[in-house]
Amino acid sequence: MIGKLFANWRFRSSTPVFVPGEKIRAYLTSFSEATGEGTARVGDTVLQVSGAGPEQVDQLLELHIESFDAAQSTGRATVGHAGGRARR
Repeated sequence: MIGKLFANWRFRSSTPVFVPGEKIRAYLTSFSEATGEGTARVGDTVLQVSGAGPEQVDQLLELHIESFDAAQSTGRATVGHAGGRARR
């Protein structure tokens, strides 16, 4: 009976893996004036985001994954454009 109760439960990873070309939605958590780039964090994964501005900090953005290093849980993304479905 317990097995049936928990059969559909899934746990999310604290270090999700993304694929270049993938679109996701994530919050921009900070912006560096020095580099002109933002940072988005998804669990322990850190994405450097180009095309974002300081006014977008704490906003949910559609991001387009440009590159990703699964071993380091880091990557680069750009602010996406409308259209297509984004993974949450």
